[in-house]
Amino acid sequence: MTDIIAEFLDQNEISKYLRGISDADATWALYDIDHDPMEWVTAGENGIAINENQSERCLIKYELWDGTPPPLTSWDRDWRGSVRFESGRVTAISGASGGTSYGEEFDLGRQDSIWNARIYRKRLGHEEFTPDIVSFTLLKIQFWA
Repeated sequence: MTDIIAEFLDQNEISKYLRGISDADATWALYDIDHDPMEWVTAGENGIAINENQSERCLIKYELWDGTPPPLTSWDRDWRGSVRFESGRVTAISGASGGTSYGEEFDLGRQDSIWNARIYRKRLGHEEFTPDIVSFTLLKIQFWA
């Protein structure tokens, strides 16, 4: 059985538009990822590009596990892959109109390591308040060695 080692809910709302998660000491690396605009997620060196342009606002929860976490079935979409982070600290990056903003850092506890990652997405909506109207997305990002 696997357990959560650490978890963190970034209280900062990511506004227009989430570009992805990058190594906190190499935020430029996110822009070097050859990201296909038709793909939802693409991992590269020191970053995970996330195409979440349909949502104007996102909240992100990070989780660090001691092994492969159990799958979640109630989320809209998921992605699984691996990525190497140089500093072992990650942050969300968003940008619009030439401005860039950063979320809080989450420390994975090890430098220069390859991490397995799983990203879950849930676009919020309720009855006639459809996800495209609400334009708010929750992301859960799980890491394990």
